Amino acid sequence: MSICAIWGAPQSGKTMLALNLAYGISRGDKTVCLISPVEYSELSALLGVKIPEEQSLGAALKGSAGIRQTMFRVDELFYVLAMPVTANAFDNDYSDEQIKRLLDMARLTFDFVLVDCPSQPDNLIAAWSLNKADQVLLCVGGPVSCIMWHRANQKALRAVRDKTVCVGAEVTQALDSAKLYRLLKCAPEIRIPYMENAALLQSEGRFLFGQSGKKGRAYTSAINQLYGVMQS
Repeated sequence: MSICAIWGAPQSGKTMLALNLAYGISRGDKTVCLISPVEYSELSALLGVKIPEEQSLGAALKGSAGIRQTMFRVDELFYVLAMPVTANAFDNDYSDEQIKRLLDMARLTFDFVLVDCPSQPDNLIAAWSLNKADQVLLCVGGPVSCIMWHRANQKALRAVRDKTVCVGAEVTQALDSAKLYRLLKCAPEIRIPYMENAALLQSEGRFLFGQSGKKGRAYTSAINQLYGVMQS
């Protein structure tokens, strides 16, 4: 039973990695809870579902019912706590204690807890997830602007360095990823390859993990390698 925080600069592939990693882990007969406080319900859009308020992250933080009663079930072993479809149904009026209680309960309930952390380290959910995480998967792909994010967040990055796994989630072909990694002085332990048809698959509500073809197999293999690193 472990907590894994997925973190990185804006547009670095955090949510897509979180979603497909959670799905991949659940294929191996492990229960997974994916927590995502990302605004505008990005995760809901990727899943192609409308998460009701009573089965959302806000309801779980309020603690009015058991954690399983406030979760959205994707399939038998894969559960999500995300933003509700109602735009104003989630606010930032939650406390440190509520977040800590939720993370502790999730750890006790599921084999794996993945948190799709907002990029801002001062976000309470991101801060406590990074603090309580057994591992931090740091996404180092994305646009060139991510270099500025890394420079601006050096203190927070140093605080989690001992439990960080660098992941090259390659979200575009329009960037020299190898050069970016050199600029960041970071050699990813795992590189998640770019999939050209990712947008189409997402629009159809399909996971990238488990897709056929050479690129699909390479993507699935990379996710499985990352899962192996998480277990070591």
